[in-house]
Amino acid sequence: MRIAKFLILLPLLATCVRLRSSTLYPEKVLSLPIGEDKASFPKQGGIYHEIPSRVGVYQDWVAFAEPSQRTIRLYRSGKPVFSLRGGEKRTDSKGLEALRIPGRISMGKNDDFFVENYLPPESEAKNAAARGGYKILHFDFKGRLLHTIGRKGFAELAFENILWFDTDTRGHLWVLYRYLDELHLDRYEGNRLAFEYRQADCEAVALDKKQIEMLKDKNSVAHCEYIYPFYSGDRILLTARVDRIDPESEKKQLMLAYRIVKVKTLSGDKVYTVFSRLSNAEDHPYLPQGSDGVGIWQSVENHRIRISRYSFDGDLRNALVIEPTGRPTEWRQIWQTLAGEVYGIRIFADRFEVYHFR
Repeated sequence: MRIAKFLILLPLLATCVRLRSSTLYPEKVLSLPIGEDKASFPKQGGIYHEIPSRVGVYQDWVAFAEPSQRTIRLYRSGKPVFSLRGGEKRTDSKGLEALRIPGRISMGKNDDFFVENYLPPESEAKNAAARGGYKILHFDFKGRLLHTIGRKGFAELAFENILWFDTDTRGHLWVLYRYLDELHLDRYEGNRLAFEYRQADCEAVALDKKQIEMLKDKNSVAHCEYIYPFYSGDRILLTARVDRIDPESEKKQLMLAYRIVKVKTLSGDKVYTVFSRLSNAEDHPYLPQGSDGVGIWQSVENHRIRISRYSFDGDLRNALVIEPTGRPTEWRQIWQTLAGEVYGIRIFADRFEVYHFR
């Protein structure tokens, strides 16, 4: 893969067109002391645990979860707006007892946000509602619970394993998850399932039947790895992974052979093959960029991150270098939203901070 990229770069560097690189630096959007009535996270052996892996940020609004406290906090311009604690019965919200153990948070587009809510199993019963799992709770900025979103649009059905969720330009929620070890991508409008795309759909686009049979003959296995929508909500990006079975391994160990990256329009059968054979395992994940591009997250020296941006034709357009200043150990998470914004979380001995990379 590195050689392929080098060959692509040569003509671009020679003509000095299109290719450009920008560096994003962290800009602080929230800083809170850790302690009572502030950000509260359990600590053991001098190390904080359960720091949220992702918080919701929209302009000057920031929402984050405290899982052990069963609490969600919302701030605006660094000042507290409200906190919601699970199990409390409030007159200004519909059944906050639904909030159990909050996790990742994503902001919406209509003064609202979505919270991943873990429900521990209540018993060993076969009843789906008692087995536990994940649901997504939809709140507005006044703390009112708008919807409880479960699998297939049924509030009583929990997700087994949510991999990712975010909203598009219209505020519709997209959820990528696994169910019975199969990859699913759903779009919810309110709490109604409006669109679904399955692993079998992804594999049918990435690999035709002839290719799949050919791979079997070569001791290889192919499967859909990820499916992401574009921010506009009218296209999806999918990646298929092809693994080669090591014939000398007693456990039939799988090794990455290559990945395939394609983009499909939802209103029609148009499919773009962005990459047909990517073999570098470090170049991952692949995410939509804007309306007509694909980005590859790559780790570079000094704990920096680079997003190499490609057109649907696989041509390298430009790159963004994310520069997390300070000690690398202070950074817990750096992520990109579906809108293309990059955020990060830093944790110090006595302070919790959220940054926007610009």
